[in-house]
Amino acid sequence: MDIIYFIKALLKKKWWIIGGTFLAIAAAFFFTMGRPRLYSSTAQISTGFTIKDQITLRDEGNNIFEADVKFENAMQTMTSPLVISLLSYQLLLHDLTSPKPFVVLSEQELKSKEYLAFNRDAAIRICRQKMDSLQMLSSYDPEERKVQEYMKLCKFDYEGIRKMLNVNRVTRTDYIDIAYRSENPEQSAFVVNTLYNEFIRYYRSLRSERTVENVETFAELVNQKKTELDAKVEALRMYKTSEGVLNIEAASGSELGLISQLEKALLDERASLNIMTSTLATLNTQIANASSGKVTYGSANANASVVSLRKEINRLNDEKLRSGTQDDDLDEKIKQLRKQLQQAESALPTTSTGVPSSVITKEELIQRKETMEADINASQKNIAVLEQKIRSLKGSLGSYANKEATVGTLQQEVQLAQDEYNRLKEKMNSAIDNRTVPTDNFRQTLKGQPAFKPESSKRAIIMGMTGMAVFFLTSLGIIFKELFDTSIKSPSNFLKSVDLKLIATVNHADLHKYSILEVLQANENSKDIRKRQNSFRELLRKLRFEMEKSGKSIFLFTSTESQQGKTTLVQAVAYSLSLSNKKVLVIDTNFCNNDLTVALSAKPTLETFSMPRDEYSYDKVEELITTYAIENIGVIGCKGGDYTPTEILPPNHLLNYLHELKEHYDFILMEGAPLNDYTDSKELEKYAESVVAIFNSNATLKQNDKDSIDFLHSLNDKFLGAVLNNISDDYLEL
Repeated sequence: MDIIYFIKALLKKKWWIIGGTFLAIAAAFFFTMGRPRLYSSTAQISTGFTIKDQITLRDEGNNIFEADVKFENAMQTMTSPLVISLLSYQLLLHDLTSPKPFVVLSEQELKSKEYLAFNRDAAIRICRQKMDSLQMLSSYDPEERKVQEYMKLCKFDYEGIRKMLNVNRVTRTDYIDIAYRSENPEQSAFVVNTLYNEFIRYYRSLRSERTVENVETFAELVNQKKTELDAKVEALRMYKTSEGVLNIEAASGSELGLISQLEKALLDERASLNIMTSTLATLNTQIANASSGKVTYGSANANASVVSLRKEINRLNDEKLRSGTQDDDLDEKIKQLRKQLQQAESALPTTSTGVPSSVITKEELIQRKETMEADINASQKNIAVLEQKIRSLKGSLGSYANKEATVGTLQQEVQLAQDEYNRLKEKMNSAIDNRTVPTDNFRQTLKGQPAFKPESSKRAIIMGMTGMAVFFLTSLGIIFKELFDTSIKSPSNFLKSVDLKLIATVNHADLHKYSILEVLQANENSKDIRKRQNSFRELLRKLRFEMEKSGKSIFLFTSTESQQGKTTLVQAVAYSLSLSNKKVLVIDTNFCNNDLTVALSAKPTLETFSMPRDEYSYDKVEELITTYAIENIGVIGCKGGDYTPTEILPPNHLLNYLHELKEHYDFILMEGAPLNDYTDSKELEKYAESVVAIFNSNATLKQNDKDSIDFLHSLNDKFLGAVLNNISDDYLEL
């Protein structure tokens, strides 16, 4: 098949394509006619994921891949069922408590079972409880189930909101857009702004829980490092005792200086303990006041001072750890900073906002108390260790051996363990302080505003796209149908797939409504016969012309398969020849299917006729012929059965006298059985002067058809040609 064939096929089906297109456009217009006018509102959020904040306590790089993951996590959280549920509670509470609700139910909805079973006061109580606890409604609870059904009635449920909600990242930026469409412009603005607030509330609650887990992890690590430090200190003491590192002569030198340093450190540690004990008493008093309902306030600059002191202590500890040596000036500086840190922590407000004169909650005071108790416990242990060291040095001043290298190594291990312990403790304290400080950088840079005009319904675009889609789909459907249709269907397909001479084509005629004779005898003034019936008559005349031009008189009509239209075509050819004043004899030689005999009401005498040649007389043959209602047509019928001509015809049968019958008839037409299934036509071929093959346009070629076509080729000049029958008018010219 070529492109021209497909174009012609589309042109033949143009009214199907045009009709389907206009029908689709009309359907699109009908279905979009009742669409509600929607108002859209948009809010924009700055996330801070791609911007390095210079004032944050953590040093985070700008990793693009990590930023993409964070964006995706944030958008998934915004559209999660829990956050959408929090938004649903807000919408429902607004409609239940506001004199101007977003959704006004119709009369039918007011009579629904969901509305009748709804309890307004219970719904308000449940929604507020779920909002405070950040929980979703449970379908197992009957009361909550009723609230869910009412939300669905108002389209406040998850599916109703999610269908109109769109959350996307603005490409290559730090912003997220939240867009919502509804029939109420104020509802659209309310949704986008409330969604951001509920998202922030849920997000910070989630981050707070994770921070608590981090604090607990740091506490475990601090305890572990403290145990390791005590073990190393004890190992150093045991080694000095067993090896006698210090002797009497050295007691007056560096050993005495070491005892003096330890005593000084003991005094400093006791002073620190006194300050922490006083701070703890203050915290207890503040907790008691908070329990009695009194409000406690704190300073806004205390937190910044604590953060600065801790950073400096961490930096000095790291420097001491890198040097690996004893630096008295560095130790003295660290001690002074720790004293300042303790004094600053006593006035530190544990708030979440850092606003001057902010209120300190009871929970924050209890957290501070727990931290201070841990510091006091550590300080007491340090005092005990220092006292033990001083007693040990004084009691065994003259019993130590001179193994300074080993002692130095052990002391360095003790110092490293002490530094690790201090560093972890500082990080734990920072995590405790930062627990109440927001750790996200989300900011709403654009608040949603009610829209003045509704969005375009885009009806023209929808109708146009629908029409184009149906147009192309219908065209493609026709093309695919033609492409995968293996039937002969048209003259051009016949010439490409069948290697036989095509002498005529005959279109489909409505022979149920009109007889063959009525079709052939109709004139131009006939009102009851359509134009395509006239086409059938004209095409049949072309076949008649080919037969007359051949100069032959005895024709055998056959086919490769059954149901190809041989019987109808033989009758039509006989009628057409009779109309041109030709005498025609029709002989039914299709023994397997004698439809021709039945159709023409002929006497079945073919199988019984037998006459010796010396006794031949046309008068005896004429007794076998059934005259038809139409002048110049005679018919000889057969009984029909499961046999071939050589099996049933007697000696000296009628077919032996066909040439003698030519003196009385201009044309003798025989109908043979299909070549694929029977050998009748092959046996009858020797009695005919010319063979005509009939092919139905709806037939498909198979392997046994090709074998029958090879037989027709073997007839050479005896084969007049093929007739393509029953062609649809749409494919007649293709």
